[in-house]
Amino acid sequence: MKISSVLLIFAFALIFLNCTNKVKQESDLNSKMPDIDSVARSAKRELPENFDEFNKKFHSDSIFQVSRVDFPIEGKHITGFEQSNWTRKNWQFQVIPVAEKTEIGEYQHSIIKTDTLITEKFWIDNSGFEVERQFKLIKNKWFLIYYNDINL
Repeated sequence: MKISSVLLIFAFALIFLNCTNKVKQESDLNSKMPDIDSVARSAKRELPENFDEFNKKFHSDSIFQVSRVDFPIEGKHITGFEQSNWTRKNWQFQVIPVAEKTEIGEYQHSIIKTDTLITEKFWIDNSGFEVERQFKLIKNKWFLIYYNDINL
């Protein structure tokens, strides 16, 4: 009878340990799996900002515009013999959005787009007038990183 009691206790101990181990494995598995809401929020945060929406807001909201200019910005502001770097203090609100085609007939226009960089240029041949600006996607948000405004 002693052997059967020992075997019975041993069997219960094995069953108990096995059940405890299975509950721990399921708990570990659940803790490793993210919940659906956190996955959705994470995916939303990782999507790059839509340039067209940014472009509209950037050229209509001065506070938003200044927040998305990566000061100190590269490029110069040249008028005649005066030349300066762009700063928050001398920044001029930009109202003309980036566009594939422009209504301004006297200017030459080019635009180069990639997923992370947009470069737009306006110029008049042999006139000393040229404007170039570059927008770059940084941490999934668009910023103006370069603005050259030359008017000789």
